[in-house]
Amino acid sequence: MKKEQFESITQWQDETFKKATALSKMAHLSEEMEELVSDLKNNSDNKRMEFADCFILLFGAAASDGMSYEDICNAIDEKMEINFNRKWGKPNDDGVVNHIR
Repeated sequence: MKKEQFESITQWQDETFKKATALSKMAHLSEEMEELVSDLKNNSDNKRMEFADCFILLFGAAASDGMSYEDICNAIDEKMEINFNRKWGKPNDDGVVNHIR
């Protein structure tokens, strides 16, 4: 995502949903994730839009919690550096792979 997209999305959210908080956006994200999972299971043509909804809400929640575009990019870079250096286990029955502690 480009900085301009992030700022446009978060400004629109602030103006449109004046009482929304990071937590209310995360609650909405939970609902959108359920829709996305359903669309993925059914190979729906709409899954692209559900992914977009999820990203929009997640970035909006981060902004509502005080994170800037740069903060998010830096946090992602920091976390990926940690992930690159971790050892990873085998997938569970759902295909989820966790790091070895």
